[in-house]
Amino acid sequence: MKTVGLCTHFSQTDEWAFDFAFKLAKTLGNQLNICHWLISPYTIRRDIVYDDLFGTTETVSVTPKLLNRLELQLREYYEPKLGDFTDVAFKLCEGAYQVELVRCFRQNLLDLVVMGYQLPLQEAPAEERSLEDFAASIDYPIVIVGLDGPESFLLNKKAFEILDLLDLPEGSWKVIEPVLTQS
Repeated sequence: MKTVGLCTHFSQTDEWAFDFAFKLAKTLGNQLNICHWLISPYTIRRDIVYDDLFGTTETVSVTPKLLNRLELQLREYYEPKLGDFTDVAFKLCEGAYQVELVRCFRQNLLDLVVMGYQLPLQEAPAEERSLEDFAASIDYPIVIVGLDGPESFLLNKKAFEILDLLDLPEGSWKVIEPVLTQS
């Protein structure tokens, strides 16, 4: 394993996920890739996004200038937390996060993903699954932090296979079981 990915939306659980991903990357000598998905009010159109990483105020067209400004905002948020750790990359992602996340795994840009627990969105697109169902269904390691607090971890089966590397305290984690759907 060479990279630990952190998917962030700037929630409390994402702060806990950062703490875990950062510690893991330092311990293993891995690169930490901090990813943030641009948020759009539209399901299909991703060329219009909100103009700020932390709020949903105004919508704007995606341009290179906007991407540069938002990446700088992402860096300015996390760099003070990184101290002297320099093996880090920042990535702004566009598109449906579940599709893009799988693409990053397939392109070997991420070896493990850590993300904060999120309640399902009421207005989520129909094709987007709950976070737990998504994690359980893919063949790449995902750790979800914060279901019951900062020391609470959900692992998909691939993350469970590398449990020794994760160095999680006994009783702090559980494996996500896939949701069975009837046809």
